Amino acid sequence: MSLRQYEYALAVAEYGSVTAAARRLHVAQPSISQQIRGLERELGIQLFDRTQGGLTPTATGHAFLREAEVAVAASRRARATARASKLVSW
Repeated sequence: MSLRQYEYALAVAEYGSVTAAARRLHVAQPSISQQIRGLERELGIQLFDRTQGGLTPTATGHAFLREAEVAVAASRRARATARASKLVSW
């Protein structure tokens, strides 16, 4: 699993479709689809229900996405801390 997969899953959940998430993230749609499928395969669960109207998180998907959001936020904070520490002279 990678943070990128988490970010893609969160975007799909937020925007309701792979196409909309790809547009917002400036990434090719097949890339997001592959990453989501790979994540689901690795986890052994279905994160999203796929319908003609788009993708909606399953109950298990909701639980996973809450934790993915925590992980992505922690990663962003770590990056910001690292960048800020470059500005501090030791």
